[in-house]
Amino acid sequence: MKEVRSDQQRQANETPIPRSGVMRTVPRSVMPASAPAAEGPLVGPNGASFDVRPSDPLLGNIDIDAVVAGVPEFYAMKGMFFNALAATLGERFVQVVTTLSSPPRGGLYLPFSDYPMRDFLRVYDAAARLSHPNRSSREAYRRLARQQVAAFRESALGRITMHLATDPGAALMRYTGSLGALVKGPSARARQLGPSEVQIDISSFRGTLEYPLGNFEALVMGYGAKPTISVDVRGPDALQFVVSW
Repeated sequence: MKEVRSDQQRQANETPIPRSGVMRTVPRSVMPASAPAAEGPLVGPNGASFDVRPSDPLLGNIDIDAVVAGVPEFYAMKGMFFNALAATLGERFVQVVTTLSSPPRGGLYLPFSDYPMRDFLRVYDAAARLSHPNRSSREAYRRLARQQVAAFRESALGRITMHLATDPGAALMRYTGSLGALVKGPSARARQLGPSEVQIDISSFRGTLEYPLGNFEALVMGYGAKPTISVDVRGPDALQFVVSW
């Protein structure tokens, strides 16, 4: 990733993105499906690289149909993450059920059973927009993702996974290591770069980057620390997060 000088000419298929005051360009071909094609100067993701703190709002809206269309059928998530969203939707969940490929029997998801990620994204989109109606959908996704960490912590697996995590770095490492048991499809690996910095690489990624972003922010803030996260979209299915605090 190189700084774009004022004397460099941008190609027609590139979109400038601010990253800590540095304008960068990334070909549209590597942008994730959720990236808006043209929103002007965004504070946040537009398919490139950026640095963000919890107080920095993300602008731009997500086309959930485009996102869902890019998710393979076998991608799945555990029911524990669905139930909290269904509770958030309340009576409106009935409306979302009609858009799902595998709605839960009796309206309740089994915590450790697998359900389509496509369905998760539909439910997540509806819950985010309902919970944060005055925010951009990107910011709404991110804020709801912070709340999803609580659902994981309260689960049996979450309590086992996180009980020995005494600082943000340990929490990030343990959480990332548990994703293989919670999600089918994407894979993640983390490594400690320093006492207050962790790098997380996600491959075979499908969905919206606001979800892992919000998760990582919540893990750090849970220890009273203030995170800064550098996000690098390395391709249509590859993300890198460097979390520092």
